[in-house]
Amino acid sequence: MKKKDILIIVLALAAALLLYGISQISGGASASTVVVTVDGQEVLRRPMAVEDSYEIRQEDGSVNIIAVEDGAVYMKEANCRDGLCIRQGKMKNAAKTIVCLPHKLVVSLTGDEPEDTGSDIDVVIQ
Repeated sequence: MKKKDILIIVLALAAALLLYGISQISGGASASTVVVTVDGQEVLRRPMAVEDSYEIRQEDGSVNIIAVEDGAVYMKEANCRDGLCIRQGKMKNAAKTIVCLPHKLVVSLTGDEPEDTGSDIDVVIQ
């Protein structure tokens, strides 16, 4: 290897580390809602302000337990083979997602407020 090759490799690694650091510091938009989709279909939408655990069961026997604690969401349990979704850790902002590829499940955060399921009708227009 020549000195130029080593210099290019070092500069590329430094740029990658710098971009990674910026993405970790900036963190993305603040999140207020947890959204869970399975195979592209939304199955759960809950506010981040409510600390709870949610079990997502699928017809094929797949089970994922998603927990919301201390303003963060994480995969608490999963019966997939590799367990990578559990090791992805906690997320607090919309810049990251948790993916369980074997179960086709995606956990993401949005800044949107959850849909109101209460019976407080404000206006009816006919």
